[in-house]
Amino acid sequence: MTASRAEPRTSPPGPAAQADTGRVGAAWWVAATAVVVATALRILVVVLAPGPIGAPTRAAGVLAPLVALVAALAPGLATRRAGRRPGAASLAAPAALGVLGAGGLLVDLTLLVDPVAAARPDLLTSGTSVLPPALAALVVAADVALVVAALVAGRALRGLGRTGGAAVFGAHPPGTLVRPVAGAVLAALGVAAAPFSMEGPGSGFAPHAVLDTAPPAGIGVALLAVALVAVAVLPGLRPAEPAADPETGMRVRRAVHTALGAGVVALVAPTVAASIARVGLDVSPGAVLAVAGGLLLIGIPARTAVLRSRAAGVAALLAAGAALFGALLPTTTLPDSAPVETGTGLLLLPAAAVLALPALLVVVGTPRLVVRARPTLSVAWLTVPFAAGPALDVVLSAVDSAVPAADPAFGAVVPVPTTGVGVGAGGWAVVGALVLAVLTAVLAVGAGFAERRDVAGARTPLGARPADGTDTVEPDPTMLPMCALAAVLAVPGFGGPLARDALAANAAGGAWQNPGAAAWGSLAGVVGVAIAVLLAPRARPARALALLAAAGALLVVRLSALVLTPPRPGESVGIGTWAAIVCLVVALGAAVVSVMQIREERWGRDDG
Repeated sequence: MTASRAEPRTSPPGPAAQADTGRVGAAWWVAATAVVVATALRILVVVLAPGPIGAPTRAAGVLAPLVALVAALAPGLATRRAGRRPGAASLAAPAALGVLGAGGLLVDLTLLVDPVAAARPDLLTSGTSVLPPALAALVVAADVALVVAALVAGRALRGLGRTGGAAVFGAHPPGTLVRPVAGAVLAALGVAAAPFSMEGPGSGFAPHAVLDTAPPAGIGVALLAVALVAVAVLPGLRPAEPAADPETGMRVRRAVHTALGAGVVALVAPTVAASIARVGLDVSPGAVLAVAGGLLLIGIPARTAVLRSRAAGVAALLAAGAALFGALLPTTTLPDSAPVETGTGLLLLPAAAVLALPALLVVVGTPRLVVRARPTLSVAWLTVPFAAGPALDVVLSAVDSAVPAADPAFGAVVPVPTTGVGVGAGGWAVVGALVLAVLTAVLAVGAGFAERRDVAGARTPLGARPADGTDTVEPDPTMLPMCALAAVLAVPGFGGPLARDALAANAAGGAWQNPGAAAWGSLAGVVGVAIAVLLAPRARPARALALLAAAGALLVVRLSALVLTPPRPGESVGIGTWAAIVCLVVALGAAVVSVMQIREERWGRDDG
């Protein structure tokens, strides 16, 4: 891959070239710092925003800027990690994201100059409420920081273009811009439309499309729409020289489009979350177009093992986000659209956390880290179907069978009205998380096959399998019995009851005694742990550690039910809890053996 290709040995650069390199590096640091400051300010405003805007809206307001931050800094951080100098791709990502700040500045100025006219359900409790001036000023300051990032990075890019010519931006094969430009057009149409729809009276908001919005917000939305298309087309401008580097052009193009698409999704996501969670609001077609265009704009290619793994990481991040909404939003609603709080989706909170961590490593990590962390996703995706089981049982029981659902963790009956009950936003989020989790598994397994193909074709990524195409070793005599014991303990650990009722026998059964979606989820947990611990002894130490970490994550999610669902009076620890704890300890012991093997291999290379 290009990232692992050694730099050609040339004579030391002269003073002028060293000065140019220093200016590019300084420009990247300034732009990156500005993007970090803008992200921190936006998160601070969402956290401190007064009034009941809702936990899902706050969660989206915190997570969305982080998505844009990762997209803007990933090329530069990967370059730094690889020991190379920042180049055009490192500067292009924060510049593309910063351009969106120019339009956002005019939109957010409405919070200061005309607060009542600001239709912002992601920050305001109603159409007549106002944001405190200090918080509104922080929102505007975040937009100013993005504009600074765009100016600094854009100026450095112009300098590279003057000194490097076509070698900076590279050539582009015909048709490479069709998909991203089409996504940019869709996103621009969505941004120019109404940000949300009205489901009924009582919200106090009155959304308007760009043609009906008074300045400065109307001008800002129009500027955003135009900038989206212009920036998407910009990397496709023909270079002045015919001899251009296609690899450099590909990196710049991918950095611009990924940052731009992530910025669009981050811009629309808080409003979409507010439209779903708040009474009287609904998602608008414009918001759907904007999100679809942003995802189409990103369009990460998957032609190599590393890129396929990154695609699996993106799907896992989306699954974790959907699981988070499934945990926070009500899974069922009454006939009058009132939400029903059951609490059965709380197990999706730790599931989202343990899935998001390896997914983030795969998305932004170096190629060596990507191919080593990818096996984790092949097992960690099972945390979602396991955690979604209780929530799906409530939805299916309330909507279809009209029977109160039982919580398989403690056998508690959930008092859900069963006449005319409908699926709530949380229920649909749980379904979406399941679909995305399955997509993660497919992409992760496909990345494994692509890794073998890359090795066979001599396109070996850093940290990939050895040259003979194998990835197995002789089973470790210490790890093998530990992993076999963990596979056996997984059956009662996931199927047995976490709590035992000391006052009434047979009052609390495990998942096997309560058939349904929760039982199938527990079976997924057993299969995931068994596959991970049985493959680990025959895998190379780094991959064995990744598999054992995924098995441990499944067990942690299982045991987190003890904290999220406190036991009733008279209950004691059940066999499922003890079996899960012992299984986790054994899996951690096997992971320690893997760590020792990794250290022995490293010492052997150093001695050689």
